Amino acid sequence: MEKKESFTCPHCDKKLPFRVILKVKNDHAFACPRCGGAVVPQKTKSFTWGYVIGFLSFVVPEQIVFYLNEDFVMAFLIGFVHALTAFGLVSLYLYYNTKFSKAISFFI
Repeated sequence: MEKKESFTCPHCDKKLPFRVILKVKNDHAFACPRCGGAVVPQKTKSFTWGYVIGFLSFVVPEQIVFYLNEDFVMAFLIGFVHALTAFGLVSLYLYYNTKFSKAISFFI
């Protein structure tokens, strides 16, 4: 049994671009941007978790800093940096751990 590389198209065996991470959902087929073949992720966490974690990592630090300093601009910037960091880390996790298989049927 051969080892599949993560985030690789099963049709053309080329790495998918990082921006495709936004299309990845369980049981959701999409077209490979390189060859056009239909691919579907195998048992992956949905990227929706990235939005939830990003939102919470924005709100919690922002509220704490605003409560302690009462400076809205500084609180917003700190929350924004935390949200970008969390969003980026979740994206990288999904990119390095998602494997794809050929889709049975694909409707556009």
